[in-house]
Amino acid sequence: MGTIFRRSELLLALLLALSTSAHSEEDPADKQIAFAMAESLAFSGSVAPLDLGALGQWQVFGAASGTAFHQTYPTSGNDANTAGFTNAQIMIQKTTGFAQFFVQAGLYSLPSLGVAYQRSVDQTTSSFGYVPHAWVSLVPNDQWSLMIGKLPSMGGYEATLTYQNINIQRGLLWNQTSSVSRGVQLNHTDGPFSASLAVTDGSYSNVYNWLGASLSYQPDPSNTFTAGWTGSVSGNATDTPTTPLLQNNSQIYNLIYTYSGVQWTLAPYAQYTYVASNPAIGINGASDTFGVALVATYHITPLAPDRSPPRQHFSIPFRLEYITSGGNSHSNDANLLYGAGSSAWSATITPTYQDGPFFVRAEASYLQTINVTPGAAFGPNGTSTSQARVMLEAGILY
Repeated sequence: MGTIFRRSELLLALLLALSTSAHSEEDPADKQIAFAMAESLAFSGSVAPLDLGALGQWQVFGAASGTAFHQTYPTSGNDANTAGFTNAQIMIQKTTGFAQFFVQAGLYSLPSLGVAYQRSVDQTTSSFGYVPHAWVSLVPNDQWSLMIGKLPSMGGYEATLTYQNINIQRGLLWNQTSSVSRGVQLNHTDGPFSASLAVTDGSYSNVYNWLGASLSYQPDPSNTFTAGWTGSVSGNATDTPTTPLLQNNSQIYNLIYTYSGVQWTLAPYAQYTYVASNPAIGINGASDTFGVALVATYHITPLAPDRSPPRQHFSIPFRLEYITSGGNSHSNDANLLYGAGSSAWSATITPTYQDGPFFVRAEASYLQTINVTPGAAFGPNGTSTSQARVMLEAGILY
């Protein structure tokens, strides 16, 4: 399984998409992209679908954006002022018929609170490669689907790429979860209920020892309740920046409530993670984190009745978080957060304007740590206990 996903994601998606030639004519494709998008930004859908006759309609999307920012107390190797690309990608998808697919290729950076910034070329080559997402969906009917490939990871609330989220930077709770996983995911929808089961390699470890499950209940179009769990079922000694030892051997639990109206979008949620002691792979004690967050957007320009953003859309997203850690794995100085028993809180606000495919947004964030281990926080020596960032991101989503 690992060899297939590692060497053939794009080829597999294209070959299975070709199998649609055996099926009947399909409905016209809409302009929605096949992965999660928050409601502050949207793809314009300005590129006409590719009508391939018996192969159906394929859609093409693109994303290009850059950032410039200033940060206080940069860690060693980071600069106080930085500018560069955050995204340069093309996406091709087919969302009709029995065999569907999604392929994304290009460069990306993944800015996150409290984490040293990596430029897009370095981030891309050192993490998920030039094809960060690629999957095939087998869809026999409206209720069932099976996804196979490089998938958005189960666990947590925020998505991977900057434009998928209401904030430019991912948050403190996101730092405890994985971003992209290779594996399979079965999805089922029945009225107001939807559920998913997954077998993956967790934090992109290439060891398929993670299971996951989620259940959502949507009593009406405005309210959704979700409970989820994903985690490792066996030890894995892999330890890299993309596959950190502790997070890759963790259990992740989430409770999420989402309210989506035409003026407000609100998502308060709670997250608990646990890492069991496993001396055989270098984890010499148990540790855990508990966090709560509010992710919200006020739409100055109201959303349409179907809650899609209008062509000209002005919104004010913000995020508040608190996370605390317990136990001590004795694996490294930083443990799961900023040292054993450390805590942190953050506040982020990101005024956003989009006009068709063009968008611009500014962001101010502040992160405060509590009870840190000396050397595990910010500044060249890791002794500064807070960090502020002011960011600007602009680009096109077409």
